[in-house]
Amino acid sequence: PRDADEWGELGWGIGRNTHIETVELDFISWIGDENKHASFVRSFCQGICQNRSLQRFALKFCDFDLFDKGILQELVPFLVHNQCLRVLDFYFSPIESGGARLLGSTLERRTNKSIEKFVLSGTEMGLDDEGESVNALLTSLKKYTHLKTLELETNEIGQVGCNTISTLLTSTSSKLQKLDLRDSAIDNYKLASLTSSLAKNTVLQELDLGNNFSITATGWAPLLSLLRSPSCNLKNISLNENNIDYDMTVALVASLADNHTLTKLSLCGNPSITTPGFVAISTLLQIQGTHLEHLDLGENDLDDDVAVALSNSLANNCTLKTLILNDNPSITTTGFVALSAIFQNPDTQLTFLDLTENNINDDSAIAFATSLINNDKLNTLSLGTPPPLTSTGWAAFSRLLCNASSINNTYLSNHTLLSFGYSLRHLPGADKVHLCLELNKRNEGCRSHKIILTHFIGRFSMEPFAKMKVGLLVHVLAWISKLRVECRNGSCCISQSALFHFFRSEPSLFGQLGKINA
Repeated sequence: PRDADEWGELGWGIGRNTHIETVELDFISWIGDENKHASFVRSFCQGICQNRSLQRFALKFCDFDLFDKGILQELVPFLVHNQCLRVLDFYFSPIESGGARLLGSTLERRTNKSIEKFVLSGTEMGLDDEGESVNALLTSLKKYTHLKTLELETNEIGQVGCNTISTLLTSTSSKLQKLDLRDSAIDNYKLASLTSSLAKNTVLQELDLGNNFSITATGWAPLLSLLRSPSCNLKNISLNENNIDYDMTVALVASLADNHTLTKLSLCGNPSITTPGFVAISTLLQIQGTHLEHLDLGENDLDDDVAVALSNSLANNCTLKTLILNDNPSITTTGFVALSAIFQNPDTQLTFLDLTENNINDDSAIAFATSLINNDKLNTLSLGTPPPLTSTGWAAFSRLLCNASSINNTYLSNHTLLSFGYSLRHLPGADKVHLCLELNKRNEGCRSHKIILTHFIGRFSMEPFAKMKVGLLVHVLAWISKLRVECRNGSCCISQSALFHFFRSEPSLFGQLGKINA
């Protein structure tokens, strides 16, 4: 749409549609006159007000105030009367305090309290009234007993707002499973209120308290006690970018040693933990009975000592599936060689390893390629954008993914690895690795395709077949006859039987048959 009329027509069409379930407006690429853009969105919102089928509505990365420009006001009829709405998402789109109050009163008017996910991240609510407007909005959610996700990142929640959240958590009808309070000015007093309510809650599974720098050791203490309690049901806790130090880390490790529910722990951006603290964290992976599946230690200035400690702890671990170690440039080749040994553990369940923004070199790549030869679990080894390797490093991964030394070794190559976290399509020296990754993504048939590309195009070695017993050779030829090879002749792509290429490579077996031109 190019103007307000066309945006209005689009909204009008959606408003009368009974099948569309999702509408998302993403403003990230909108540059220019915000008043003109606001008029577009306002016209669009006027049009969709008649819609009753939408289940998800999202406005993301808007750079103008939705309340000040009258957009929220236009949405009121839609929000009140669409009883199918399940997800309402305002992500980094300012509504400020006035918009928070309007949303609160609008949600009160809905007869069907059916919303299951409510996102109000980066909306600048409560900044000018110490969270009073946020509290008015949160109060309206008390009757929304189907609410499962509440994301309030980067807002001023206020003490009264935290008290209202606590009320939501202690309600016997609460179904809230995820609570995101990143960068929400949570301090010791607010956290104490939340922790007290969590002790009585058996439903919440995910809690994000990242970027709340005002919380001290005194504030963390009640939360650590909760994590140690047998009644704790939290499965995912994120403490990214907080003022967590070594002493707090030791206390956290002691609490989690007795915890049997937590599966995901995020401590990204906490370098104050220091090396001894991170070594202590690695011991959690040795504890029998731990269910930790996801560990994020990115952006922490980890060194080789931590890498070695993690490797030793994971030597016998069979629960961890995701390990994030991005942006830790102090880890050297010594540390990466130690980490590569993780994949020699036959019981490892690790499927995702993030090493982006690190000093990965060819020696590190060779170590990982060697350790992954017999691994059938890891599908993503994220090395950077793009991975900083030369042809030597990519050659090691090429041999891992498609060992061309024999048909049997090609068959036994790694067919599980799917990604290096970055497209290798046009990366110099990585073309064969890119092709092998694409074949691995096909899952079924990837072995056959690798064998065709490596051994059945052009003149290939007949040595594997020379001493083969006739009975076995018949079965091999039957298998080969089912495979197809795509050969390009100018602009025409011709699909040919792999058996044809087999015969051409040894014409003496069939007299003059091999002399026939393709």
